[in-house]
Amino acid sequence: MKLFQFVILFFILGISACDSLVTEVSPDNLPDIQSKLVVQSFISPQASRTIVAVTESIPLFGESEAGTGAIKNALVRISDGVKKATIPFDTATNLYSITKEKFEIVAGKTYTLIVSDGKRTVTSTCKVPLKQTVAKTYVVDTTYSNNGFDQDTILTIKMTWQDIPVDTNYYRIRATVDLEYSIPDGTNAANFKEKRVTNRFNFRWDDTIGRNDFQSDANLDGAIFSSAIGRSTLPSVQIYDYGNGNRFVVYPKSKILAITFNIENTDATYFKYHRSLELSGNENPFSEPTLIYNNIEGGLGCFAAYNTGSVVYKP
Repeated sequence: MKLFQFVILFFILGISACDSLVTEVSPDNLPDIQSKLVVQSFISPQASRTIVAVTESIPLFGESEAGTGAIKNALVRISDGVKKATIPFDTATNLYSITKEKFEIVAGKTYTLIVSDGKRTVTSTCKVPLKQTVAKTYVVDTTYSNNGFDQDTILTIKMTWQDIPVDTNYYRIRATVDLEYSIPDGTNAANFKEKRVTNRFNFRWDDTIGRNDFQSDANLDGAIFSSAIGRSTLPSVQIYDYGNGNRFVVYPKSKILAITFNIENTDATYFKYHRSLELSGNENPFSEPTLIYNNIEGGLGCFAAYNTGSVVYKP
């Protein structure tokens, strides 16, 4: 009986000790709990618009609605040291946006972004890379994949490019395909028909060691770079059965109109920010946590630049 009483007493004392530990922690010893402005903008001479996303971070402790949507009342300004512009808020996209005609981004220039919501002000600076490079060679092919239900046709590409010599360069590769194909149109057997449409699709890149969509020329100055394999799944056959023998099969009859190969010569900030995003998404449970790269003074996010060289292939 005495042993049982001792166990109960030990358990009660343990709970009291834990409660005491929690209540005695001073708020002064806790990390900063205030939300911060989060700004994201990537500028380029080839972009038709300069776009800035403005939100806020979610505080570490306490209740807050921060981070639930765009901040719509911010003052967003951009300058190249001579020309300045205020970027208006676009209610259709919940982003701040200004056209190239109203404020042009020029290769080689340095830009400063200032964002304020009346209570907080953040700033950042980036320089647009002066030079660009384009695909030197490229290969277009198709492969087939069985997904268990049907056979998919996959468009594949590869490309090479010449590193810009002397400079330290960071690259991101992208590619798109403009495709014309058939889709079903109609809601029943009586009005069913086929319709030809045109859409643009992105290529996704195989994650091969040293050959994903981000590469740098560290120790490879002036070398020929090659991409990983890019893949884009083409539209598949669609079958519609309305009963009573009303069965329709729509073959996409895909026609490639153009494939655009883009090589972005990015600044170091753009490269480090996106690489940190990739590493933070590592699914290895034994990997160390990765901090997201940040160059927004007084806040969080990224303001960076790139200069795109493009080659268009038309069959």
